[in-house]
Amino acid sequence: MESNLTPEQVVDKINNLFAEKTAGMPTHDDVNALKSEIELLKGMEKKSSEMELALAKFEGRIEAMSEKAVSPVAENIGSVGEQVTKGYMNQIDALKSGKTINLETKVTTINGDYTGNVALSTLESGVNHVARQVAKIRPLMNVGRTASKFVTYIQELQDQYYGGADNVAEGGAKPEIEPKYQEVSKEVVKIAGFIKVSKEMLEDLAFVQNEINFQLMSGVELQMENQLLNGSGVAPNLSGIYTTATNFVAGIFATNVILPNLSDVIQCAIAQIQGAKHEATHVILHPSDYATLVMQKTSAGEYTYGAVSLNGLTGAISICGLPVVTTTFMPVGKFLVGDMTKANLRLREDMNIQVGYVNDDFTKNLVTILCEARAVSFVKANDFTAFVKGDIATSITAIKKP
Repeated sequence: MESNLTPEQVVDKINNLFAEKTAGMPTHDDVNALKSEIELLKGMEKKSSEMELALAKFEGRIEAMSEKAVSPVAENIGSVGEQVTKGYMNQIDALKSGKTINLETKVTTINGDYTGNVALSTLESGVNHVARQVAKIRPLMNVGRTASKFVTYIQELQDQYYGGADNVAEGGAKPEIEPKYQEVSKEVVKIAGFIKVSKEMLEDLAFVQNEINFQLMSGVELQMENQLLNGSGVAPNLSGIYTTATNFVAGIFATNVILPNLSDVIQCAIAQIQGAKHEATHVILHPSDYATLVMQKTSAGEYTYGAVSLNGLTGAISICGLPVVTTTFMPVGKFLVGDMTKANLRLREDMNIQVGYVNDDFTKNLVTILCEARAVSFVKANDFTAFVKGDIATSITAIKKP
């Protein structure tokens, strides 16, 4: 703001700025710029009555703009592979001198032989990769972030001193409600891997980008996916949902169901979860176990899976009203039913990429690309009963009526 302007000219200038910023959809940056101008205006020693009134009006308009302001469109920074190869190209001299490049990315050793006669033939684009399991567990979980090495939560305890409210006769003693609490801490663990890329591969940057995206990202992601389901919880392992789930209990259904199958077991597991005052959201099975269920037929060739349905519009599969997730990370012959909102994942670091020479990489025309992530997963102890697991064959036998 020019210091030689009169208060009236200043008011006119601010009015013009408002008109300019509100010509389109104002952003938060526009609002902050106007706030700065207003602060300068308020700091002027000479302010007319007209200027004082305009000042109050401007501040009100800024508040209204703040509610409608939008954030600027985020810049497309590209994939992990694009960032790594871009970083490599920009700092190739540093690599040649033996230094290490550190790259941070907000994503979610090809150490084998690379042989062939590329110079004597036409290279088909792309790589015929080994098939990998698609990550399905993580998207279902309660995902958040942590800035610490440990995640701590407060857990309510129930013991002999814990009571509840009750009906009380006139003049009678009121029951005491005495909740007990305990702190529980879970430690962040690391998942990592690296690949080695040859100079020949680096000459084909598109190839390198695809390999970094596929090999590193899928490698770290799928290891995390397996751990989220099956991790032992003993460092450096994540705590798996299946590991902490409650075992299937036949209860009142024991030896009481005629010709039971897997859908009957799932219905019993849902009842077990509801009996523990939770509500199940998903069923997790190995693909072959789901296929076995839906292919069951009577002696007349009629399908018997009345509890299983397929949404023809979305392709979604459900058993007993619950969506089914099939994954090869679930052991064959096992099942898991549960409330996936009670499964927690906290990320300490997203995928962290480092590029550099390791040992004799330079003399072998190799570059090492390292990827790692840090996270912690857990189901709180009072939510263990929100998940029920079991062996399919054993569970069917347990509820089968003789």
